[in-house]
Amino acid sequence: MTNHEHEEWPADGLESVPNCPVCGADKRALLHEDLTDRVFFCAPGKWSMYRCESCASAYLDPRPSLKTIARAYQCYFTHDKVPDFSSLGFLRKVRRIFANSYRNHHYGTRDYPASRLCTHAASLIPNARAIIDAGMRHLPRENTQKRLLDLGCGNGEFLLRARSAGWVVVGADFDSKAVEAACCQGLDVRLGGVEVLNPDDEQFDVITLSHVIEHMHHPIEVLRACYRLMKPGGFLWIETPNIASEGHRLFGASWRGLEPPRHLVLFSLQSMHNALSAAGFGKVEVQPYRPLCDVIFGASDAISKSVKGFSALYRNGVSAAVKVKKAERAARHDTERREFITLKAWRE
Repeated sequence: MTNHEHEEWPADGLESVPNCPVCGADKRALLHEDLTDRVFFCAPGKWSMYRCESCASAYLDPRPSLKTIARAYQCYFTHDKVPDFSSLGFLRKVRRIFANSYRNHHYGTRDYPASRLCTHAASLIPNARAIIDAGMRHLPRENTQKRLLDLGCGNGEFLLRARSAGWVVVGADFDSKAVEAACCQGLDVRLGGVEVLNPDDEQFDVITLSHVIEHMHHPIEVLRACYRLMKPGGFLWIETPNIASEGHRLFGASWRGLEPPRHLVLFSLQSMHNALSAAGFGKVEVQPYRPLCDVIFGASDAISKSVKGFSALYRNGVSAAVKVKKAERAARHDTERREFITLKAWRE
């Protein structure tokens, strides 16, 4: 039960979406109806999602307007500052030391505390390496002060890591609370979206969008703006939930990746390729796989039961563990069924 289950989104704060925001087609099929915010429990309203019959993307119609969408982010997770090491519990401290050690060795960061022993241990745990690599967004090791832009940077956690690795970092975010948290840590973060950056004044070697494009009202315009901000030879790193994933097939309207009404548009692998091509990008590469099914399935199970937080079912249940293992095996070998789409796209 949500705190806003009987409330409606203000009628004058809704906008119609008659055409697919990705390809512009108008032929569609109803995918889900009566969706509610069962993740952060702060956004009122019930929502309908449609699947485009042309490109297989999915989108809300109607959806919150640009002027009112902030109401859906009242309890969002990017508001807090990045926690200090001293404030962490024991297990989180161990994980932080492990990750710091690996990043220092492979990415040239200067994060502490760290341990050489943890660096060697990481070489024996491929899944852990894959998770940390994705957290660093598969950046090349750089010590030449190249420029990086993170759109939708939240509280700046990734920007701090990239800066520690030698990158000159800039961020942008629509959430004023998140921007305040990032700026308090000495980061150059602007309030707004890609429009607050002028390609005539600044260009970037790398632009990253981590779980951002699905929040955008006009995703193709955002990708085109990124292209204009990018130096020739630079790349865009992008990650977003995959509407064609195994998790969505299994959990349907309870899949964690839906997150209405904050997620306005959801891509398939092919529709994301098409979107990047339409924006002008050339070569596109799928990034290395990391295991996600346990976490996403557990969150989806919690949503299905209207439980706040993570459900233990997908860690402790024998049948669930088999299901996770099967889904991970399928996702590892079939990029179109992974929970997230993770790509690099180059400006040639």
